[in-house]
Amino acid sequence: MKAVKYCGVGHLEYIDLPKPKAQAGEVLVKILYCGICGTDIHAYSHPGIFDWELVLGHEAVGIVEEVGTGVTNVKVGDRVAVGPPGDCGNCYSCNTGHPNTCAHAFFDTLGIGPGTQGAYAEYVLSKHPQNELFLIPEGMEWEQAVLFDVIGVGFHGVRRSDMKVGDDVVVSGCGSIGLSVIQAARLAGAKKLIAFDPVEEKRALAIKAGADYALDPGKEADLKKAKELLSHAGGAQVSFEAAGHPASVAQCVELTMAGGQVMIVGSDGRAYELVSAALGPRELDLKFTFTYTKEEIHTLFELIAMGKWSTQVYTVEKAPLSEAIETMEQLSAGKLTAARVLLTP
Repeated sequence: MKAVKYCGVGHLEYIDLPKPKAQAGEVLVKILYCGICGTDIHAYSHPGIFDWELVLGHEAVGIVEEVGTGVTNVKVGDRVAVGPPGDCGNCYSCNTGHPNTCAHAFFDTLGIGPGTQGAYAEYVLSKHPQNELFLIPEGMEWEQAVLFDVIGVGFHGVRRSDMKVGDDVVVSGCGSIGLSVIQAARLAGAKKLIAFDPVEEKRALAIKAGADYALDPGKEADLKKAKELLSHAGGAQVSFEAAGHPASVAQCVELTMAGGQVMIVGSDGRAYELVSAALGPRELDLKFTFTYTKEEIHTLFELIAMGKWSTQVYTVEKAPLSEAIETMEQLSAGKLTAARVLLTP
């Protein structure tokens, strides 16, 4: 079968691999779509994300083709989303109600962990089907279901924050994750919701997703406007950094009120500076968020099926797996502005 291997920054290879076979406790999934995640793009563009080789792809949907003995949660022909392996059930994080930060899950995640074979491929072998495979509800389109990862990250970030109904909110970065944060914050009752992105097309999507204002972070007049909108409390109660960029972090800090919270949702390998003498007197909370839980994916699928979460705001482009390298180069250079590019093995 064909697959795309990550060999280091700026280096992908289109390769042949043996087609996997499901053993006891395993499930083989034929991939229909796999999204190119922002984490993949950052790993391709910058050091510090992956220091190992692997076949990329951790947000995919497909059809169950083989089921090993002992597997009871799926059957051949089921439509499934293939997600992180979830909790091990034994580590401290799992036993204290934080399965998304399981000590073992990250390195076992297909398309993330060292040497794993993710879904930039024709098939994926799920070794943790009970935790890794999510049944797609009847009537849900493939193109909706494949967005589970980007929606889940933003959804979890808002749920993890201290945001309350009636709060003013800033979202910096209007890519797929930022759009999810905007939708979740709108559902959670944000009063004024101000989004920032340097790309005009993404600002338009932010308004469609529920932002009240979509501004350009590179324009001083737009920053002044945001400060005027937030002048009552001196800033947003909560700002969400969803661009994965040091300048975006700095902007969120600048636009957050004293005693407010900055949620770091974006993922990036570059360092950024925080000056304690400048930030300490404002008593800002800086909080990080990571992925999502299995239960949140089930909840999101229900929200989508009920029409309470729109997937129409996520512009999608499709590319064959054979063009993954060229597509990644375009994404890394900022030449594609779609919220999500789907590879089609």
